[in-house]
Amino acid sequence: MIRLEPFERNDFKQLMAWIDSPEFMVIWGGKTFSYPLTEQQLETYICSNALIYKVVNEDNNEVIGHINLTLDPSNHSGRIGKVIVGKRNLQGLGIGQLMVQKVLDIAFGQLKLHRVSLGVFDFNHAAIACYEKAGFVKEGLLREARKVDNEFWNLWEMGILQKEWLNSQT
Repeated sequence: MIRLEPFERNDFKQLMAWIDSPEFMVIWGGKTFSYPLTEQQLETYICSNALIYKVVNEDNNEVIGHINLTLDPSNHSGRIGKVIVGKRNLQGLGIGQLMVQKVLDIAFGQLKLHRVSLGVFDFNHAAIACYEKAGFVKEGLLREARKVDNEFWNLWEMGILQKEWLNSQT
């Protein structure tokens, strides 16, 4: 249904179009980017040590999403970030979970990492459900961790261990 391919410069404009507000920028990009998303910011991003992917619909080769995995080799761990199903009509169909599963296959199956983590805002119930279905567990709530305009947002830290992923594969 989907495949991951390297995110490249010719994918910049599509991703920039999906990030349509300062609030959504924080939800999607955390502290990495500032709104509006620019090609210069994305140039810096693709030069980072993250494994950065566009998500392609195998039926029509359309780019429908984005996800990355940042590696921490000294701790044999990784962190998933920048997750988006950009095509709104495809949201809620399980594509996000497929994306996460494919990145976990890379993290645990190919790279043999010990642990993968992520952060998600506590009001993002659909994303939390997606991550829990993929095997992530809530490890801690960072209360009022991000200031957005005049509000503070809570952030769940979630993680999955290689042995938990392996158990889910049988």
